[in-house]
Amino acid sequence: MIVSYELAVIGAGPAGMKAAITAAQDGVSTVVIDSFFQAGGQYFMQAPIEYKPLGQTQTEKTGKELIQRFSSSPLTIFKSTLTWGIFKEENEENWLVALYGDSETNFIRSKNIILATGAYDTPIAFPGWTLPGVITCGAALILLKSHRIAPGTRAIVTGTGPLLLSVSAHLLEAGVNVLAICESNHILPKGIGHAPTMLSHMHRLKEGAKYMSVILRNKAPYKTGWSINRAEGNDHVEKVCISKVDKNGEPVLASQVELQVDLVVSGYSLTPNTGLARMIGCELVYQAEKGGWVPNRNEKMQSSIPGIFIVGDGAGIGGAENAEIEGQIAGNEIALKTGHISIQTAQERYHELQPGLRNQKRFGKLYSDLFTPQPGLISLADDDTILCRCEEVTLGEVKKAVAMGAKTIGEVKMITRSGMGNCQGRMCEHSITSAIVNALSTELATFKTVGFNSIRPPLHPLPVNFLADVQKELDITE
Repeated sequence: MIVSYELAVIGAGPAGMKAAITAAQDGVSTVVIDSFFQAGGQYFMQAPIEYKPLGQTQTEKTGKELIQRFSSSPLTIFKSTLTWGIFKEENEENWLVALYGDSETNFIRSKNIILATGAYDTPIAFPGWTLPGVITCGAALILLKSHRIAPGTRAIVTGTGPLLLSVSAHLLEAGVNVLAICESNHILPKGIGHAPTMLSHMHRLKEGAKYMSVILRNKAPYKTGWSINRAEGNDHVEKVCISKVDKNGEPVLASQVELQVDLVVSGYSLTPNTGLARMIGCELVYQAEKGGWVPNRNEKMQSSIPGIFIVGDGAGIGGAENAEIEGQIAGNEIALKTGHISIQTAQERYHELQPGLRNQKRFGKLYSDLFTPQPGLISLADDDTILCRCEEVTLGEVKKAVAMGAKTIGEVKMITRSGMGNCQGRMCEHSITSAIVNALSTELATFKTVGFNSIRPPLHPLPVNFLADVQKELDITE
């Protein structure tokens, strides 16, 4: 069954919710599709209603208020529903958004789409990172916040970014013994230069201070310029080695320390989730400071393809507040485009949002300066380290492919099958690209020249019988 709307929003995190609220309250017929069972995304993830929390952080309170506004807005919400493809209809005006979920609706037809797909942890490969017990920051927070499960008893947290503080505090409050928090970047004294920006984000400082107070109270060591360099174990992680890393991210092995653990939580900042944007051919540019490959957009958040708007961390890492403002701008623009508001109203709203947007961009600059993963982290892996988990492609195999003449990620993919598994390269693209650049050993080789993995539908693994049924319902050609 195909249902038509003026606007389809994909993702119900901060950006998607604000975009949908803005457009729907102006009268735009709006549908929101989200893969989670409740709105909020990763950032505003709410505990199930069965749990009665003793208290709430400011972020949780803000998220709950936004979710209530979203839920009471005049729009349609598809929860626990995957968007597995977006296709252009023959008239070249409408898009078909392909769905997989509990609803009988398999396709949404719309001329306007807002991609608010967020971001995911940037995985960095190291020996033993595929062992059970090695998980990402996002996975840890889902277990801790949504399921109230402590994923281990003795842990280290490794990576870069303020998310390490949040994860560590939640682990400690759940009774996990955090033996070390390894921030791989050397954030001091560089961070001092951003003090004026931080003072204009006092709420963020207060939240960070709250997490840090939990860390200090539990005497969990917070080490800057440190990273895991290997994990060991039989059927589960049992031991890790951590060490200092230099300013390029390469390990200083003379400083290596061994720790007995049963949990490793790893997250080296975030990567924009651009799968759908890639699938439909949006123009992308590489910006390491924004998390990698990001879409080209105009000031109203429209991509290189008319009718396709991209907002939030899926368009470049900038934080939840930046995402909300971008969502408002896109929702406002679509309300104008569909004739629900006047040009004057749209312009007035757009200009009202600019001071807040500039302030968030300054915070984004702070974040990128302090927490962009360093290129030398690829040296944590050895030749036997698996980079692509789906196809079990090792660093050594990537090096051999480069030695055979491969110079792009697509060419390495054809030789090794890297990026051809269920995740379509989401978990390995950063490490594979780093390995190619490192193996080419030339100043001409960069993330830009190596390129990115192409994405084809279905974006997610789906039952074959379901795909056969929708093929009968609608003849989709690529």
